[in-house]
Order: sequence, then C-alpha cells, then structure tokens
Amino acid sequence: MQPAFDPAAWLSALVAIGGGYALASGRKLWFVVQDCPADELTTVMSHIVGQPERVEAVRWTIERRQAGEVL
Repeated sequence: MQPAFDPAAWLSALVAIGGGYALASGRKLWFVVQDCPADELTTVMSHIVGQPERVEAVRWTIERRQAGEVL
C-alpha cells in the first residue's frame, strides 16, 4: 500500500531542492525548476506526474496558503 500523498510535504520537497511554485489566474499552476538538480527534480516530480488528483491537491493547498490558512 502506498502512503497517503501529502501536498504540503510535496511542496516543501520542491522548495528544498531549489524549486518554487505559483498559482496564477485561472488556477494555472506554475513550477519554477530552473535551478533544481535534474536527479532530485525527477524524484520529486515523479510523485505527481500522471496523477491529476495529486496535482489538484497541490493546487488546493497553494490556494489555501494564499488565503492565509496555515497548513
């Protein structure tokens, strides 16, 4: 059984390797990954690629953060 996906922990992992993120108008999700080491980026991104429900959870977490909620 796979452990539950934690979108807040996933965002922290992205930031820890030098990445960033933003939620633009229309709920468009942007990842800033220019300075991330390729092997670490591959590992982090593998948790959401092909997993639309996980991407939506990440989007929802960012929205809550932007609204001032502490997660």
